[in-house]
Amino acid sequence: MQIPAKPRYPVLLIFLVSHLGTSSCTYKELVAFPFYGAEDRTPLYGLSKVATSGVLPLSKPEVFEYVFEKTVPVPPQGALEVDYRIRPVDGTNAGTPPYRIILTIEGEAAWVLPSDASFLGMDTKPSRIRYMIPVNTGLEKIRLQVTSESEENTDSPASDEVPTWVFELHSFSLVNRWYGFNQELTQETEAPQNCILRASPFVFREEPDPRYPYGFSINPPSQYQITGGLAVYAEGESSHIRINGENRRFDYTAPHEGSGASLFIPSGALSPVTYPLKSSGNRQFKTFMLISAENPSFPQYPVSADPGIILNYPQQNWRDPRYEFFQWKDFPSILIFDTADYTIQNALFKRLAFFTEKAGFRGRLAADREIANLHGWNAHDYRAKDLAAFFEAARNTEFPLSPEERELERILQAAGIISQTETGAWSTGTGAVISISRESPEYLRSQFMVHEGFHGLFFIDEDFRNFSRHRFETLDPTAKGFILSFFDYQHYDVQDSYLMLNEFMAHVLQQPVSHAASYFGEYLAARIDASPWRRTVLPPMDEASHSWPDIARSFHTEAVAFSAYVNQRWGFAAGRINRITVR
Repeated sequence: MQIPAKPRYPVLLIFLVSHLGTSSCTYKELVAFPFYGAEDRTPLYGLSKVATSGVLPLSKPEVFEYVFEKTVPVPPQGALEVDYRIRPVDGTNAGTPPYRIILTIEGEAAWVLPSDASFLGMDTKPSRIRYMIPVNTGLEKIRLQVTSESEENTDSPASDEVPTWVFELHSFSLVNRWYGFNQELTQETEAPQNCILRASPFVFREEPDPRYPYGFSINPPSQYQITGGLAVYAEGESSHIRINGENRRFDYTAPHEGSGASLFIPSGALSPVTYPLKSSGNRQFKTFMLISAENPSFPQYPVSADPGIILNYPQQNWRDPRYEFFQWKDFPSILIFDTADYTIQNALFKRLAFFTEKAGFRGRLAADREIANLHGWNAHDYRAKDLAAFFEAARNTEFPLSPEERELERILQAAGIISQTETGAWSTGTGAVISISRESPEYLRSQFMVHEGFHGLFFIDEDFRNFSRHRFETLDPTAKGFILSFFDYQHYDVQDSYLMLNEFMAHVLQQPVSHAASYFGEYLAARIDASPWRRTVLPPMDEASHSWPDIARSFHTEAVAFSAYVNQRWGFAAGRINRITVR
């Protein structure tokens, strides 16, 4: 198949080509540039002096050849990365070289190496390019063929003057296969000439939607697709990024308009990958990459993910059928557990709930038979200090913890949330744990994630705690009496001021601002009113609406204040802690 004169994309895959010409059969010398990745460091030779140097003049059609001392095995789903740059000799020509460089791997296909980022619709003139070429066989021979850009003008230059352009080979490397592109700055500057462009074939520029005019798709043919775990990373100036597969769509919103986006979709959330995989945004992308990424080993390490992904993470992709645990991507000291049902959740956290929060139990380890018929929680949250105290109490008293609690202990230690001293005592580390369950209805899972997520932030952020304390201390006395009565009704220890601040904050923020008045002024107030000896904490009821307007107004005011605070601090809002929405 001939190379088209003006292809739509200069990284077009060319079918396997025949012999392209040969250099001298007698010249063979080790190349002056490195080849990385071969386990036995197989030598690479150039078959001409110019090829050996790696500095190839672009003055006329020519072929430069390289051979390995023996066939270099390429791992499954491996690739050859070519690190190079194309530069004008005198440094004055800022245009585009009128030549193509076609790389052929013997026994494989031929590929046109891009000279800049124009095939991605970008004006960037990178200082270097690292181009990934998928390889399905071993490496024996590599050819670089220089051809004229135009089929209408294939003649050599009229003289043997010094060429205007040169192609500099920096290295060949064996790497794992990936697709997409990444622009990496080499200095503390935004200057395009200091950018290294990493790119691959099978990534195409698209314009999928007027609202999202910057778009790309990745669509390799079946023989070059990556199997196994795959993750997506996208980054850029966009305040919104959308990733589309055939069956799932991921929408990312940046914390604040103009702050830029950084989106990561872990392997389990994406699998199986369907092609084409598309990205779109309202501004230019810096990175859009599909990479091989198996999930970390269980239970040593968590999966890094946004809460929006965790809520929709396919349960069949969990590393353990009982539960999966995650590291909140934006707040890595917070672990998030999602359990298959309440039974598993209770095995991990029920005794902790009584130890840390339940009136009449706080500070002591209750035996299974004592709490078997008592309700724990359907969602959980614990700070590092209380977790360390729980496991230290068990160590001191030789209390028989369950296998699940011992498993939790090891996970917390590996994450640095609790740590062990030289004497074996448990001490406070950094971070927190929250938990939800698949047994909860979908609407409650979302609300629990928000409620517990804000608990996690409360545990790790002093400014947030101080703000919550100020709001609680200045809360209308009637509203404060009402909410404390409700917490007592829920069997919280209302004598614990830290716990009350934390629960007050989380109940205010767990639903959107627009729902706060009805949640507190109708739903919760009605539950208090149903208890004859508790209803005395309520102000007068409005008979027409069967609601308590004073309570509604107070907590609507709190929701507005809290929502504004978390938006300014993190880009969240009442009722929302996720940056990614999955559909």
